[in-house]
Amino acid sequence: MKDPKTIEQTVSSALEGQGVELVDLVIQNQGRKKLLQFFVDKEGGVTLDDCSALTNQIDAVLEMENLIDGAYILEVSSPGVKRVLKKPAHFKKFVGQRVRIVLKTPLDGRGFFTGGIASADDEGFTLNDGTNQYHFTYDNIKKANLDPVLEF
Repeated sequence: MKDPKTIEQTVSSALEGQGVELVDLVIQNQGRKKLLQFFVDKEGGVTLDDCSALTNQIDAVLEMENLIDGAYILEVSSPGVKRVLKKPAHFKKFVGQRVRIVLKTPLDGRGFFTGGIASADDEGFTLNDGTNQYHFTYDNIKKANLDPVLEF
């Protein structure tokens, strides 16, 4: 199997022409097979039909480029309401939205923060937790997800 970055870049390039963004790729072992989970998005969101068509397209790219050795399980889905934020563009897109972040190196003894993205640029972002504002650089983010308040 090629390294995950190569797989991510190759598939991302194949999808970009259709206005589809590869938001995240998760690879896990499932017995003797690899489970590849591709989380995709596009303007207006992705439908079940989109996921079905993209599964076939991604499968073809994986096979043509010989990116995976042996058997694998392929899943394609939307990133969901608690979507992962990985790139500066994701943070910029969701300014004003509530997020939960986990840090690589704690700040003020805290390893995670929840709050709204006040601003974002190419180097980092500012989070407002309702009391204080904190600035984080992307290289100190271990994990970041949208954390919407769902009301029923």
